[in-house]
Amino acid sequence: MLQVPSGRVFDAYDEQMLRKFVQYGFVRWSEEPITLKSGVQSHVYVFGREDLTDHPDLEWLVGRKIAVLVAENAQERSDLKQQCLIGVPTAGTALAQAGSMVNYIQKRHLGGPSALRVIHRIMREDLKIHGAHPDWVNGKAQPELHTYWTVDNVVTDGGSKLETQNRLQESGYPVEDMPSLVFVDRQQGGIVNMEKAGFRNIVVAYNLLDITFALGKLELWPRDAVQAVGEEIEAHQLIS
Repeated sequence: MLQVPSGRVFDAYDEQMLRKFVQYGFVRWSEEPITLKSGVQSHVYVFGREDLTDHPDLEWLVGRKIAVLVAENAQERSDLKQQCLIGVPTAGTALAQAGSMVNYIQKRHLGGPSALRVIHRIMREDLKIHGAHPDWVNGKAQPELHTYWTVDNVVTDGGSKLETQNRLQESGYPVEDMPSLVFVDRQQGGIVNMEKAGFRNIVVAYNLLDITFALGKLELWPRDAVQAVGEEIEAHQLIS
């Protein structure tokens, strides 16, 4: 057990996932700064692409975390509908699929305690204008059956989440009622910006400062890198 700056306590599953983050590069320190979608340059980057999908052991842990958080949130809302995860393309797609598959396997093979069913749908990066489903999402909204979620690997300024919300609204999805799951919050103002834009139910799996603090304590990152991340976050707040 490891207590982190937010007050949370990381358990054995969290520690196992952190080790996989470093092993496969899900959270990565770069000596050369990387330009984020927000335009900010950063030495720490959250991937969640081939580093996730090429390694089923990490994908399972990530999916388990998502499935647990979705189930807990639905229980708090007394929501018995199917929880349908829509990944923000492209990184969020694998996370949504992982959460759905872990939920299924746990319920079917491991005797999961909850009857809650988690499914997922595919959202496109570009609008499809041909074929049987010319839309942003495969499948029409069925809010009487499903509670829809957006799922993404990271939030910096929240811009991609707002863009996704607009596209889902174009496709007839009930965005005002949709929870949003962010796997890593970079703590640079994105969550505040999302709340200002009307997101009412935001679930965060991990804060970046908690992750880097734990990586330092576990001696998986050097202390100067941990300190540099904190200074970088403090220097680049993107609240609009």
